[in-house]
Amino acid sequence: MTSLSVNAEKCTACRACELTCSFVKEGVFAPYRSRIRIVRLHGFNVPVVCVNCAQAPCIEVCPTSAVYRDRAVPVVRINETECIGCRECIRACPFGAADWDDDKDVAIMCDLCGGEPACVVSCIYGALRFEPEATAARYKRRATAEAIAAQGAKQVSLLLVEEDDQG
Repeated sequence: MTSLSVNAEKCTACRACELTCSFVKEGVFAPYRSRIRIVRLHGFNVPVVCVNCAQAPCIEVCPTSAVYRDRAVPVVRINETECIGCRECIRACPFGAADWDDDKDVAIMCDLCGGEPACVVSCIYGALRFEPEATAARYKRRATAEAIAAQGAKQVSLLLVEEDDQG
């Protein structure tokens, strides 16, 4: 399975992803209409986007089933014609990735552009990648190791669990 990976250390807050998203989805260059948002926190620019939770609370709380999982891609989607504007999905999202479109009076969230996220193409700094989950995990392990090495750690202690000799 592929997923959208975010590397906040590479994000420069150029907002190309927001502009691209709003243009692809709404036909306008308006970051407030984007499904991805850049949040600045503690010196980092963090792209915030739907992570397509396995047990998506936005799906569970939607009273009309307008929020659903598209098994073909697979992503969480919102059927805008079924959305009644209760905003429960927005309140339920643990990542703040669901949002409200004031112009259309519907909830919005990233649907990975049907499997080819335009934001990834526009991110020239590599902060966004669309890749197999195993690849994303490998990059995270490497980034963790680089962060430890950058801090000048001479020794990293690992907790080793010994096997029980009694079998």
